[in-house]
Amino acid sequence: MPQEQENTERALTSLMAGEVRDYLLEHPDFLVDNSDLLATLIPPSLRHGDKVEDFQGYMLARLQDNFTAIKDEHDDLLQLMQEHLQRQNRINAAILSLLDAKDFAGALGFITHDLRLLLDQEAVGLFLEAGGALQEGHYAGLHVVPEGFVATHLGEREIVLEEKAAASPVLFGEKAGAVRSQALVRLSISDELPPGLLAFGHREAMYYATGLATEQMETLGAVVERCLNKWLV
Repeated sequence: MPQEQENTERALTSLMAGEVRDYLLEHPDFLVDNSDLLATLIPPSLRHGDKVEDFQGYMLARLQDNFTAIKDEHDDLLQLMQEHLQRQNRINAAILSLLDAKDFAGALGFITHDLRLLLDQEAVGLFLEAGGALQEGHYAGLHVVPEGFVATHLGEREIVLEEKAAASPVLFGEKAGAVRSQALVRLSISDELPPGLLAFGHREAMYYATGLATEQMETLGAVVERCLNKWLV
């Protein structure tokens, strides 16, 4: 054991209760700066004999409970922020990859295959309604669907984030059974083309249900629109 640590431990073991008490009296804000100690302190018990409750013990117990509740809320918030940051980092990486696509085939392959892996999704679907030169059918991951398809799933909304007990095979194919929440984003590639839909399916029920990823998914959808616009218009 290092000499400095040994000296420190020896000094701590030699402290008397009175010295600790005197120190706390001289530094009344000590527990404010070291609030984690509240969770380890043992409140004094009731004063037996005269049936008078020790209200100091009661208040200390309440402080401990409050501290534990605040700490739990802090931990939950920290975890939520970390998850949000992780999502944002993945979205940023996806955007950079989309911008690097050299041609339509490269962009289409990334959206319909690599995007699912990068964003850790069960399934990703890309849909465009038929119109003009676009005929109904499946083209290397791009689904050209009948008119009204987007309105069926989105109505007048631009984006939908929701928990899904049973996802649609029309959107997610054979992976639909594993999807528990989904994000549906309207695509408006140009005035000359019918609307499109970008669908994300995740295995966790609350992944999209909280609505925290709304702006992230809107941004990703806007980048997909611009990338497809370069080759389809």
